[in-house]
Amino acid sequence: MPERNLPRVDVVRGALPTRACSADRRRFTLRQFGFYHLLTAIELTPHRGGVSSIGPSTDRLSWELVVGNEAIGLLRERVDNLDQGHMPIVSFDADPRLLHFIVVMGAHTSTIMTDERGRPPILAADDADAIAASCRLLDSIARDQPSVVHGPLDRERQHWIGTGRHLTSPHEFPTLARSRLRLADDAIAPSTKPFGVGLYTSTPGPHGRGMWRTYLDVAQGSSLYPLPWATWEIQARDDASVVEITSARDWVEFVSAHARTSAGTIYPDWRAVARQLDGVHITIRAVLAIQGFSFTAAAGITAPAYWDVESTLWLRWCFASVNLNDVAREG
Repeated sequence: MPERNLPRVDVVRGALPTRACSADRRRFTLRQFGFYHLLTAIELTPHRGGVSSIGPSTDRLSWELVVGNEAIGLLRERVDNLDQGHMPIVSFDADPRLLHFIVVMGAHTSTIMTDERGRPPILAADDADAIAASCRLLDSIARDQPSVVHGPLDRERQHWIGTGRHLTSPHEFPTLARSRLRLADDAIAPSTKPFGVGLYTSTPGPHGRGMWRTYLDVAQGSSLYPLPWATWEIQARDDASVVEITSARDWVEFVSAHARTSAGTIYPDWRAVARQLDGVHITIRAVLAIQGFSFTAAAGITAPAYWDVESTLWLRWCFASVNLNDVAREG
């Protein structure tokens, strides 16, 4: 059973806040697009330290790099909130530890995480991994869901969840077939997590819900993820080639091995990735360490990554079985 040794607050599904919040309003703004609704708000405390930033030089396309205590302070504060924050009591069937991770990460990161001059915080991968390794919440989750935290991917049970966003009839539900998987091609824009490409799955927990379904439950009411939600259980083939990304170091090595440069930062070249791999598995230990940060690499500075939850991106259809598990038409 999940550990419940932390103070708790009630978490309910409902309208999502869109107000801006910040860990330190003087330097870093974390603009929220709304992941949760709390009856008791999480308080984020200011951090101290020097500035960590990058910026283009005036004479050529290069990067000025300053790695200081600011970015390290941001990640340490994130881990502190995960370990010392309020463990939620939920009004739906979910692992409260996974929900707590989603809520805290949503409060600390978004698609805009910059200093006062609009520049992303930078970390060295080894520093990020050392801080992430100290997270007690991940240690707790790893005891009964090791593949979610450390890998390797549980190929026997993966969940793909389709939403009602593009349905035309209330009687329909999202279906999963080979035709839904779009292959990586030249039209893919630079991205650390490509949209409209491949299929994304997450690993279901002992009681059946994984992080993606928990994320949807918290975000219910968002126009991005309308009901119905159809959960399909997938078994991946044993011969599917899947890379494991369980740390910031793994992420930097992955991006460096398949690098694509755009606007002075490096991204994964998903076309190159798809030529070599069937899938990419991102654990929540990696999410904790990399979310919102850029990293130093031999080829330059990586673009900030935003994966949010444990996920596998499948770039090719390599499934032994696909079966409908559940259709949720109401929350």
